[in-house]
Amino acid sequence: MGRHRRPGADRRSHVGGARGDARRRDHLGRRPRRRARRPHSPAVSGATADALERVADGVLRVPLRTQTLPPFTHTNAFVLASDGVGVVVDPGAGDATAVAALRAALDAADVTAPKGVLLTHTHPDHVGGVDALRSLWPDLQVWAPAAELGRCDSAWGAIGVRHGRRLTLGGAVLTLVGTPGHALDHVAVWWSAHRVLLAGDLVAGAGSIWVGVPDGDVSAYLASLERAAALDPVIVAPAHGPVRRDGATVLHEARRHRLAREASLLEALQDGPARIGALRARLYPDLPEAAFDLAERTLLAHLAKLMRELRVMHVGSDADGPYALA
Repeated sequence: MGRHRRPGADRRSHVGGARGDARRRDHLGRRPRRRARRPHSPAVSGATADALERVADGVLRVPLRTQTLPPFTHTNAFVLASDGVGVVVDPGAGDATAVAALRAALDAADVTAPKGVLLTHTHPDHVGGVDALRSLWPDLQVWAPAAELGRCDSAWGAIGVRHGRRLTLGGAVLTLVGTPGHALDHVAVWWSAHRVLLAGDLVAGAGSIWVGVPDGDVSAYLASLERAAALDPVIVAPAHGPVRRDGATVLHEARRHRLAREASLLEALQDGPARIGALRARLYPDLPEAAFDLAERTLLAHLAKLMRELRVMHVGSDADGPYALA
């Protein structure tokens, strides 16, 4: 594999992170490790009407229990409303409890029927409730990032959206902000009147967001963080973890974390060529085996960036390396 080939390009998985069938062998003839999974369908939600949080005027957070990547256990759906018109953002679960919580949020926002569902991206823990909502409101419009339309159920009739698209919500205007990096395509939602950014999986309220191959792109992720920070939000409401009310701090924190990981990787390679497993063991020394694959996919995404920048080269015959400083 040459230095310009994306590392991990042969580590194929469905959208939503690491999955694998332990009965299959990979291209090297090895049995894949057991690893943390993103499911095809969400778990039963634990959300109730009591869990609703009013983030700002017309912005309600609805935490829904989903099978998402640890350490998170919930995906934050949001109801946005103005003048009796509402949309649901990232309904990650569709069980009865989740639907009841979403309906309670719509009622609290004085919305009789939502105008549509807006998906920041199409990972399963963000789309699990779309079918349930469409069964209640068959004319519900679904918007999703344009590059991920192929991952939407064709029955949804989803409309692709890109950076800069504006959606009217009664007398309000929402602006979509292209923020790829965590997923193949990703949009955040900017309500400028309230200076609220619904960040999706651009950041987490606490901890960090996973960025790994095959869909993750560290260069795009860093650029997305800069683009979002330039909006100068007052509130950042992520899909996982608490709402942040300290401006763009969480966006700057995420950027520093990602660059620190890159610096640690380059430092490790100063000792000579290393395979991906050795790099993972050095940078994540206390990681449980179940999370090895996710960590290695993160490192492969970083290595892809560094190879494009001609700072690292691949000197092996497969995605596991070795890798060396260029």
